[in-house]
Amino acid sequence: MANVRCLQKLFRLQKFVLPLTQHCGHNAHFHTVKPSHPQTQSRVWTRNYAKDTSKSGDGATAQTGVDEFRSREEQRERERDAAEIKQQEETKEHDTQDEEEQTAKRAKVDEVRNKILDAALQHVPQHGWTRNAIVQGAEECGYPSAVHGMFPEGGFALVSHFNGRCNAQLLKHLQGETDNGQREIENPLDFLVQAVRHRLEMIVPYKQQWPQAMALIAQPQHASTALAQVLTLVDDICYYSGDRSVDFGWYTRRIGLATILKMTELYMLQDTSPSHTNTWEFLKNRMDEAVQLQMMLAQTEGMTHTFQRSFNSAFITARNILGLGYNRN
Repeated sequence: MANVRCLQKLFRLQKFVLPLTQHCGHNAHFHTVKPSHPQTQSRVWTRNYAKDTSKSGDGATAQTGVDEFRSREEQRERERDAAEIKQQEETKEHDTQDEEEQTAKRAKVDEVRNKILDAALQHVPQHGWTRNAIVQGAEECGYPSAVHGMFPEGGFALVSHFNGRCNAQLLKHLQGETDNGQREIENPLDFLVQAVRHRLEMIVPYKQQWPQAMALIAQPQHASTALAQVLTLVDDICYYSGDRSVDFGWYTRRIGLATILKMTELYMLQDTSPSHTNTWEFLKNRMDEAVQLQMMLAQTEGMTHTFQRSFNSAFITARNILGLGYNRN
């Protein structure tokens, strides 16, 4: 844009100056006069002086014209700059409005999705984690069955929604138990056991259909979302249990807790004891073993660093792939 302006100014300057140059060149021709006597010489000098004066006037006129041209060009440049700034502001305002409209549309779509999925959870015991359950939920909310096109993930959309809702409920519970993380936990190990148990008890109403949900979670195209939800869950539990450390064990403890969580989840699916008593005993035993393992590794410094580096590398890699952040204010 700047180069185009310079060329335009150059063309206008050439058109303006060229006639002046030709005019000055025309007045600058010399005629050699050889007068026959002094009076004639005097008249020649007078005519030559008059010509020189005329030349000086033409030069001043040319300079004045160039100054006027420069002033007009500078004024035009200022006007163009002001027009560009105004256009940029209008474009920015338009983009902001478009972004706000898109955000509002996404919020409305998310609201409809959540409403349908909440209603669909009631049909999971009958239809499983499938599109049929979603269709039933949509019709229950007054939407046509074709609305299931809003859920290209199929049954996994229902599983992901359920996990996200359960994680949010657990987070709210942990915040209430710890005064939003301000109250110190006297027994962190028991706090972890109770938090994991509270989360797993949310699966009990769908225990018969949960293997189907686990199969959907295990599919490669769903792995990133499922892993992100697990890592966020274990981080919330560790944080509100009082784990605010920034050492290498930060990752190790979270990987260990995620492992125990999934082991207990699998055990619970096969547990037939009343109120899943064996499952909660299994959970407590695994937590105790984790503490004992940590104490044992602490006595062998070299092996401890080896295990920590392995766990940390796995956790950091997963976190970076998923784009998760764990900075808390």
